[in-house]
Amino acid sequence: MGMRGLLGFALKWCRVERCLGLQAVFAGSGNNEYYFPKLEKFWASDLLAAYCIWRKRVIYDDSYIFGALQIIHVHNCPRIKFVLPFSSQFTLPSLETLHVTHCGDLRQVFPWDSSRLPEEYQKEGAVKKFPALKHIHLHDLPNLQQICAAKMYAPMLETVKLRGCWSLRRLPAVGRGRRPIADCEKECWEKLKWDWEGLGTGHHPSLYQPRHSSYYKKRLLRGTVLR
Repeated sequence: MGMRGLLGFALKWCRVERCLGLQAVFAGSGNNEYYFPKLEKFWASDLLAAYCIWRKRVIYDDSYIFGALQIIHVHNCPRIKFVLPFSSQFTLPSLETLHVTHCGDLRQVFPWDSSRLPEEYQKEGAVKKFPALKHIHLHDLPNLQQICAAKMYAPMLETVKLRGCWSLRRLPAVGRGRRPIADCEKECWEKLKWDWEGLGTGHHPSLYQPRHSSYYKKRLLRGTVLR
């Protein structure tokens, strides 16, 4: 295998829309690895052929590579399976908003990059900290199983809004004093899995404020039979 090069991008803002033949926004080339230390906002929409945003094995494994990234927004990319792969040192220290909608094939937002991750790291229930994450909005993602392959810890989380994420089973662990709002369908809330001894680790349903959507309430009333 040849030497791998390291290339940095000075992008602060990236918006990619309606590129109908694009299979990956950042696909890489040769043996190069990339980092994006100044990128603050990323937006992708209407990429009908894309299977991912960042391809695996193209991102340099270090904690600073996305040090400034605050917003990820992905909309109507029906074939993507994942957005951004994680490795052992990878973090998103500045991410505040995660907004993903209408991506029917999406399985994970942040999967492991298994090609470069030690196998034992995946088996130990690794935790990834999202120290600045405040808002998660996920809509019409019927196949989404996990937001992150690692367990998430988001101590500053304020709101989680879910619609049509029927396969999702886990929300992030949170800070003890915040009680973020979880706005979702009742069926979705009832399917979530928790660490029932997780009060000390921030992963317990009592640490959230569940609010069930008006859509669910209206549908329930519409189907009620008066006797």
